[in-house]
Amino acid sequence: MAHKIPLPAWAQDPSIFDLSRAPHRNVGDKERLGQPRRSEIRGHRLRLENEDVMMIAGTRVTTPARTWLDLCSIRRLTLDDLIAAGEYLVSEHERTFRPKTAILRLTDLRSYIESRHRVVGLGRGRIALDLLAVGVDSPQESYLRQMLERAGLPKFVPNCPVTDPWGGTVWIDLGNVEFRTGVEYEGEHHLAEEQIALDAWRDARTRASRWNQVKITKYDMARGEPYVVKLVLDALRDHGYRG
Repeated sequence: MAHKIPLPAWAQDPSIFDLSRAPHRNVGDKERLGQPRRSEIRGHRLRLENEDVMMIAGTRVTTPARTWLDLCSIRRLTLDDLIAAGEYLVSEHERTFRPKTAILRLTDLRSYIESRHRVVGLGRGRIALDLLAVGVDSPQESYLRQMLERAGLPKFVPNCPVTDPWGGTVWIDLGNVEFRTGVEYEGEHHLAEEQIALDAWRDARTRASRWNQVKITKYDMARGEPYVVKLVLDALRDHGYRG
């Protein structure tokens, strides 16, 4: 996919290309321009406006906004998948050592979706759009955030800044300021020697700031949503949450 939008494993096949043509205008067009059919091509018929298309390396492709809207028409993609894809596009933050610029600002995506009419997937797109958060750094963080939202836990802010006792800033993957609780998703890169040292320094500063910390791995996620939610709920309750 030209925009590198994260999708579930079953939807990622670099050998398959999605190729679209305009809808038939009349019978003659239908006879001359059949839907693209080759083993490595999935053919589509899409009515695209000029603002739906951009050029990448000399090739016409749909814009990030239109691509995300088209993903919303794929029923096999869950709402969680669509939110993770959308949060990848709109993610931006000002972490001192790793600032990030959005591929597509949330306000621009919202304006685009509001301007569309009679497009397949638009209804799901509007629902997913209202659930997007800005600042999520990975698909797994997005899925984790959605678990906590569904459970009705207090709101967790992506890339939450915490001021440590020395006046520095610790950035937490998902943080709740009211109950001083942070959640970190520990991907496989956290096993690297240098990252282990950085994480240990981050953890020490988090504890010194009197924040509770929950670390979640892929193994925790595999145990299911109730298990993950309970880990975070216990940490919140340690800091006064009574919900």
